Amino acid sequence: MTENSFLYSRADMPHTPGGREVRSIDGSPSSIAAHATAIEDLGQKMASAALTLELFADGTVGKGESFEAIREQAKKVHADLSTAAKRYRPSGEALAAYGRSLETAQGATGWRVSGAERTWEEVRAASLALGGATAEKREWERNERNDVEQTGTAPSDASEQAAFDAAVEDWEYYWSGFDAPTETWEGAYEAACSGLEKVNEDGVSDSFWDNSMPFVEAMLAVLLVVGILLIIVAFVVTGPLALLAGVLAAVAGVLSLLGEIAKLNAGRGDWQSVALAAVGIIPFGKLAKFATFVNPGKFPQLTAVFRIAGDDFAQYGSKLDDFLKTRIPDLFEGAHGLNSQNLMRVLYTPKFLLQGNVRVDGWRAGWQALAGNPTNAAQAIGGAADVYVRFLGTLAGVNSALS
Repeated sequence: MTENSFLYSRADMPHTPGGREVRSIDGSPSSIAAHATAIEDLGQKMASAALTLELFADGTVGKGESFEAIREQAKKVHADLSTAAKRYRPSGEALAAYGRSLETAQGATGWRVSGAERTWEEVRAASLALGGATAEKREWERNERNDVEQTGTAPSDASEQAAFDAAVEDWEYYWSGFDAPTETWEGAYEAACSGLEKVNEDGVSDSFWDNSMPFVEAMLAVLLVVGILLIIVAFVVTGPLALLAGVLAAVAGVLSLLGEIAKLNAGRGDWQSVALAAVGIIPFGKLAKFATFVNPGKFPQLTAVFRIAGDDFAQYGSKLDDFLKTRIPDLFEGAHGLNSQNLMRVLYTPKFLLQGNVRVDGWRAGWQALAGNPTNAAQAIGGAADVYVRFLGTLAGVNSALS
């Protein structure tokens, strides 16, 4: 026998033992399935398109000059398109799995919801009837205890209690069975959400290089502009500014090489650009000028190359120190510590850069300045190679930026 209480007469149905509200589960499994199929199909098409673009990019298909513009664009697009395909297809699979779970859950809960709503009205009516019968019974019993004269037979609530018990039993069949399939659906919903988040955030895990691409590409764009300015400065003037241009060009060359390697690792670059950037940091003119450094009997080859490559830094530092000696003769005589010397270098650098700069006299002098002012045929050939590589790298960078 179920004890009657005000809970059974309320309009709102109590929550289930699992604390859930008995209600229909929203959503259209067929619509979700259609979206999932469309997403999976789109992912497959993206993958096919990415593969085709990759074939264009690596030259497997499409020969001739008419394909060059397509090839350059394909290099930029195919990696991103392939990544998008990897995200779309698992997203479609996650949605499809949820659509199937939703359909199952709706089939298992729909009839329970409608049954619980229908029988709840019967429970409420039976509860009110039982409440009225019980009140009459208790009033009769109270009058009996108080010796109040009464006529007729004593009222009973037995039939109302039986009707109430039956109504509650019917209702609980639907009501208590709502938790299990709903819990399964909730798990499927969470799995679908987690699956979509995993695919879009962690499922296609971007590498360090992928995450660095915005910075790397911006750095290469800045270095392109810097490289053009350095070429102009080195071509137009000689003196401290030209020395500084050489130092900055060496730094820019190393950074450009690192940037091209980063792009290659992220699937957005090519070996041609890496090779061009690598050749660009080799000082052919200085190798010819300091050929004795490479003599294994006097200097290890690897160390010699680094020493030659750093010659711009050495020349700049030497000229700056010579300039400082004219301003502070005893700066390097031991009267001042290293910190003081470095401080003076920083303070006097602007003045150093503004003095002694001379405009070159014509195109020939400008070319010789860019080539390192060669004094023999070997240095001229090496310097010409340096100029050619610098111009070639700059033109390639401009073409890449405009395409």
